[in-house]
Parts: sequence; C-alpha cells; structure tokens
Amino acid sequence: MAAAMSYPGSDDVGWSIWSYSSVFGAPDSLDLSSSRMHRPFRTKGTKQMTKKVIAHFTDAHLGQKLVIGGEIAGDKMRYDGEPEEHETNLRLVLDHIAQNGISELIFGGDIGARERLATFFELLGAYDFTASLILGNHDVYADVAEYRSEGARAVGGKMCYSRDDGCLRYVFLDTSDNTVGGEQLAWLERELTGASKVALFLHHPILDIDTPVERAGAILRDRDELKMILTRTRCDISAFCGHYHMEDEASEANIRQFVTPAVSYQIVKRAERIEVDTRASGYRILEIDGGEIKTEVVMLSTAGQQRASANEQEHPE
Repeated sequence: MAAAMSYPGSDDVGWSIWSYSSVFGAPDSLDLSSSRMHRPFRTKGTKQMTKKVIAHFTDAHLGQKLVIGGEIAGDKMRYDGEPEEHETNLRLVLDHIAQNGISELIFGGDIGARERLATFFELLGAYDFTASLILGNHDVYADVAEYRSEGARAVGGKMCYSRDDGCLRYVFLDTSDNTVGGEQLAWLERELTGASKVALFLHHPILDIDTPVERAGAILRDRDELKMILTRTRCDISAFCGHYHMEDEASEANIRQFVTPAVSYQIVKRAERIEVDTRASGYRILEIDGGEIKTEVVMLSTAGQQRASANEQEHPE
C-alpha cells in the first residue's frame, strides 16, 4: 500500500524523495517510485512516555573515495583520499532532517578520513541538533574523543555508553575494531539486566544478511557471542546498525534488526559481487511513543547534488 511521508517539510524542498517502511522483504535495489506503510514494533505492558522522533544516519565517509572494484582488505572497503568526497551528501541529509523538524540524531559510525573529522562536527554544529554517535570500523576512538565525550568511561578502550528514557533503555556499542570484545560484552550483559525494552545502536549488523558484503568478510567477528547474550535476556531488542550501505530488516528470537542505508553511497543487496549505487543517500526515522517503535527509511536522490558539484568544479567563481 502506497503512502506519502507524514513528516513536515518534504513537500517544500526540491529533492527527489522516496521511503521504505519497516516491513519485511526490503527491496534488493533502489526503487525510486514506491513507498510502503510501516508496521510498528509493539511491546506489551510498557509505561507511556513522551513521543519523540529520532533520525538515525550512518556511513558518511567524508573524504574517502571508494576504490571501485577493490576487494575488502582487512575487514574494510578500500578508499582513496579525496577531501570533498561525500560532503554534499551529508549536507543533503542533514538539511532534510532539519526540514522535517527532527532535532535528535544518532550517527551510526564511519565518519570518514581523520582530516575530515573537524568538518563533520562543524556541519553537525551548524544545526540545532542534539546528536549522539557510535564508532564504525573506519573510526578511531582517540581521534573522535578530541571532539566528543561519549564513552568517557570507556570499557576496554571502547566508546560504549547507555541511558534510560522512561520505559526504554538506549545502549550504544563500539565495534570499531570489528569486534565487541570480552569486556564490552560483559558490560552489555550488565546493562541489559532489569531492562524490558532496549534500543541497541552499533555499526555492524548482528543477524545474517545474504549479501556480497557479508560474503566478502565484512561481518562482526564475535557476532555469535553478542547474539547469544542478547537472545538469553528477557528484553525486546530493536537493533539499529549500518555498515552494509543498504536497507534491510531481519528478526530472530527477541531481536529485531534494522539496517539503515548510508549517507555516502549504497551497495546493491542482491548481486553476485559488490555493486555500488551512487544515486542516493539515506537515513532512518524512528518514532518512539510509549512501548511502540515505528521506523521509516528516507532515500534522497543525489543526482542533482552531483551535477551541482561538477558544475562548481568546471566553472569556479
């Protein structure tokens, strides 16, 4: 069933916009013409809390130009340094989030080149946002710690932290070295104690996804250990992640996993090998109301942004 976006501002901007909602069977490749109604994730017996809307965005890769056709090396995609790479995409996404009246953001990791960290945080600071972040496998804790204090009480050298919001516990994990690690796993198990509903944010997916990225070895190395801890709790867990540059949804036991598309570029989910799609940027909207979490993926066409950037380079002032 088709549905227009229900958030303000989408009709007032000149970008091409389409959305996918949280139903199973996500598209294998980008569909520029359709949107689908979302199905809420409900938890029984929870207390009422104030409704809030959060934008989850991930994989900005500022200053990192993907080496097309390159293999994954050491659990990472290969990039060349290109200072301006993906900056217009990040501006596009942040502008659209602001136009929608969303002020709370969670960044899912992979800021980009070390030299572009200052630009990333300057862009965030230009808006009236309250932002939290986690680290991806292209981030370094010591570098990011110069700008942000999340995880000041780091566990095993990792930037992990949590907070409670009424009946919902938010937990943020650091998988920047492609592992959760023993100390952080033990910390997580303690954090889950007594919680009935958890929103878990980490860079890497936990549940299997049949895609070339996973088959190439980009998985979280200790995801089986993580999944074991999560499934033996009594929590309803909504896990939000990125890393694979695609939209996906999966469920197993008490875990419901949402993979958010990337700011920088997308990877085709169903393909024989890794295929890159540079036509769009994306982010996910989370609407939280009491014991209910509804999500919707927003895709923004980058074609106009790419043309504008090319014209600026050809005709500088």
